[in-house]
Amino acid sequence: MAKAKSESLCDSETATQQKGMLSRTEKIGEFHLRVSWTERDLYEEFCNTEEAEIVKEMREYFTQAKQKSGVINFDRLGLWSNIQNRIDLWIREVCSWKHLNPNHVPRAREAILHRLKDQLAKTIRETLGVVSP
Repeated sequence: MAKAKSESLCDSETATQQKGMLSRTEKIGEFHLRVSWTERDLYEEFCNTEEAEIVKEMREYFTQAKQKSGVINFDRLGLWSNIQNRIDLWIREVCSWKHLNPNHVPRAREAILHRLKDQLAKTIRETLGVVSP
């Protein structure tokens, strides 16, 4: 019988055997690595609380960059560095509230940054007026 597609941002995978202990892992959308439940929960919380604001700021940034002297002039590394710093701060704060060690959820950070890279590319295409495939 086929599995119904989940409406969640993450698709559940079957339980796996690791070092004699049963451990459940999750898969997040297009992210290629399996993550723990805790990492998946952090990822979903980010998507539900912070992502829209960051994407809005990216759009505003590129709209302003495009308006300057008819060319797009932006600091790609500076923008990405600011995004990474903001994600690191968010993860530290959430882990503090939930009494988690941020070093125990590295794939949550990777998955969030992977998603934001996709959003950044989409924002750039939209700003340039390029139709995405």
